[in-house]
Amino acid sequence: MLKRKSLLVALLALVAFLGVFFFSQMNRVVYQDLLDHAGLSTNAQVIETKSNQTIVAANQQLAAKTKLTDYQVQYRRPHSHTIFMYGAGNFKTLPLVSGRFFSDSDFTSPVPVAVVGQNVAQKLYTPTNQSYLKYGDRYLSVIGVVGTKKDSQLDDMIFISTSTQQSLSTKALRNFDIRLDGKPKLAHLTTFKHLFHATSVKHLVPQSTPFVGLAWLQEYWWFGGALILIVALFVGVAELWLVLARRMLKTASFYTDDAVAFYWRELRHFAVWSLVAIILGGLVGAWRLYILQYDLLTVLLVINYLICALYYALRLRHTLKRLPVR
Repeated sequence: MLKRKSLLVALLALVAFLGVFFFSQMNRVVYQDLLDHAGLSTNAQVIETKSNQTIVAANQQLAAKTKLTDYQVQYRRPHSHTIFMYGAGNFKTLPLVSGRFFSDSDFTSPVPVAVVGQNVAQKLYTPTNQSYLKYGDRYLSVIGVVGTKKDSQLDDMIFISTSTQQSLSTKALRNFDIRLDGKPKLAHLTTFKHLFHATSVKHLVPQSTPFVGLAWLQEYWWFGGALILIVALFVGVAELWLVLARRMLKTASFYTDDAVAFYWRELRHFAVWSLVAIILGGLVGAWRLYILQYDLLTVLLVINYLICALYYALRLRHTLKRLPVR
């Protein structure tokens, strides 16, 4: 009996690992979207405005609002690979091939610098150890190159710093899509809307359901199916554990056992060992697989554990009512 229960513990750990595997695959797709969206999350906001204000004037107003921190602003012309950036504090950055990404000092400097995708980096002017990007009639120092081994739109993008003192574009804000993102999420959206004189604000990825966007559901429907499969497998292992519990009840040594005592002892035994198995499978998966959102993964594993334990508790109770145990 002990050997069989050990096998079920191993099965629970395997199911937990399989759940982490599916989660890892979703994280890979999410990360690819992040790269294609120039490092912006699905919570990023897109502001449209008819303001004639310049980027420099807008940056000065942003800098004056000291409560605004941990955010980035991307000024982007429609269908353009060139993005003018401003930010403050800690914000999402992109994977670096070399060099560094923008820092707070770049957003106060009178001299613009650039970060480019790895495809653009192959075309830079590099007379010495320093590379330069030709933009109009100017050459900008390139401080970093971004990209990954997997091809993405990021490889062809150009990021140019703006500050409270300069911007290479003198066009009015109405000519740009203004994209805002925060870390972990954008705060004080109302203040940003007021500063940019927003005519409309929308999510970068449409949020058409209470919890996630319709676009998210369309792209990651397979992950929802995988979650259902994992729950079904957990429940299936719990059902197998229940089969062993029935056999224990039918042995002579348990005819004198008290039903309530047996119920709590068996439930406690299942709860402890299933928790150990899920933690073990989850840790191995998190160690060996590609994971971005450890907090969300932990929540999903805890929910699966609670569903599994609750199902076993209800099924065991139903079984005890039908078997001849005092």
